[in-house]
Amino acid sequence: MTSLLPGLITRYMLVLIGAQFAIFLLALVLDAYGWGDSLSSGANVAVLIAAGAAAGSHLAEKLKARPGWGTSLKLSGLLALVAVVTGSLVLLGIVFLNGITEAELALLAAQMGMTPLVAALVLAGVSLVLTYPVTLAGFRIGAGATARQIERRGSLTGI
Repeated sequence: MTSLLPGLITRYMLVLIGAQFAIFLLALVLDAYGWGDSLSSGANVAVLIAAGAAAGSHLAEKLKARPGWGTSLKLSGLLALVAVVTGSLVLLGIVFLNGITEAELALLAAQMGMTPLVAALVLAGVSLVLTYPVTLAGFRIGAGATARQIERRGSLTGI
């Protein structure tokens, strides 16, 4: 199973980044017409489902069957962690590119009644809790659809 992880994570990351970029461009266009605010939450869910479905489909293709629930739970947890770490790195990049100082971040955390470290841990924890079930749903959707296609192909060809 570990030999499948590089391809699985690569597929997940490519779809995650590509779909997020497409949504960003769509949000820019919609924002020009005053509709950009309504896209935020639904777009994030769609991106995670698409990335999870791509990963699930890839795994089902390699296994030639639908992965079990245990495998799905473990791999979705890993993929959700990868998504949260990637999102955190992007957020750090945005912070540094915009020239936000440590003092400004500490002030923001203090306004929430937290230290900067606690605020970062809370953000990461909440992100992980919200990302995991959506990634799991996408993973199972992608794996199930691919497994059904493999079964149909097998029944048509007799293999």
